[in-house]
Amino acid sequence: WQEGEPIRRYDWAEGSLVIPPGETFHQHFNTGATPARYLALRHLNARRDPATGLPMSSVSTRLGGDQIDYADEDPAVRLMYREACAEHGIASRMDEFYD
Repeated sequence: WQEGEPIRRYDWAEGSLVIPPGETFHQHFNTGATPARYLALRHLNARRDPATGLPMSSVSTRLGGDQIDYADEDPAVRLMYREACAEHGIASRMDEFYD
């Protein structure tokens, strides 16, 4: 989703291909009991932080980047993740990262 727009959820399964629109916030969640692997393809000319050379997707929004820190994440996203985990009988182990 883009800043100021409603959060949108795209469920996926093995073999899925999800392509988020450019310049949008997105997260990868695995709420299943088995590990998942994600393949992220990026444009070669992705914006980079001039100070560190890192892709802006690795720099906190607090510092002008595109990465939302857990502390800044919309509580609705956290709740959505917890509920999806619960549907599969799995407890979220993310709480320690939110504090």
